[in-house]
Amino acid sequence: MLPATPIILLGAPLIELSTVDSTNIYAMKQIQEQMAVSGSCYRADFQTHGKGQHGRNWESSLGQNLLCSYILELKTLKSEQNWGPKDQIGFSAAVALGVHAFFSKIAGEETKIKKPNDIYWRDRKAGGILIENILRGEAWTWSVIGIGCNINQTQFSSDAPNPVSLKQITGKHGEITSLQNALTQALDHSIRSWLVEGPNATLEAFERQIIKT
Repeated sequence: MLPATPIILLGAPLIELSTVDSTNIYAMKQIQEQMAVSGSCYRADFQTHGKGQHGRNWESSLGQNLLCSYILELKTLKSEQNWGPKDQIGFSAAVALGVHAFFSKIAGEETKIKKPNDIYWRDRKAGGILIENILRGEAWTWSVIGIGCNINQTQFSSDAPNPVSLKQITGKHGEITSLQNALTQALDHSIRSWLVEGPNATLEAFERQIIKT
């Protein structure tokens, strides 16, 4: 069980960056240089080399979208547990559920998860998740959780995979800082649920939210 007074899992400190190659690359360097604080969130206004799945670039206009990476040291969750690669499946599902909960609260129930971890509204891509983990031998030590959500951008390149933003869905301009806080709260809740309820319950919840093909 988690302590009665829970520690902050994610979102503090929040480090705001104007331009960076990739928030995931930046976060990973912080860990490698032993400068990282578990729970930190690195948010950028613009990425020159945003990372998507399978080596793809993540398109985003300056200051228009939510681009961030959270870092988590696994021993801060349950210090007595030996975290390993098998635990990453439930964790990944928990992260996807958190981003889904954040986006669907604003965009509505037509928000779904497309495997492995994209966020879709109807048949259009609204966000993506890229989790990169650090292993020492068989021990899972750190996780970098990269998230990109389309918020205010309304024009995308012609080769983008059918994108959509919250502004296009709702007709309203989104305030990035408040949305960042909402995302953090949703992720914190979903990860705590994974810790308390276990991976099976998390994976069952994940299956209920995915796009059925």
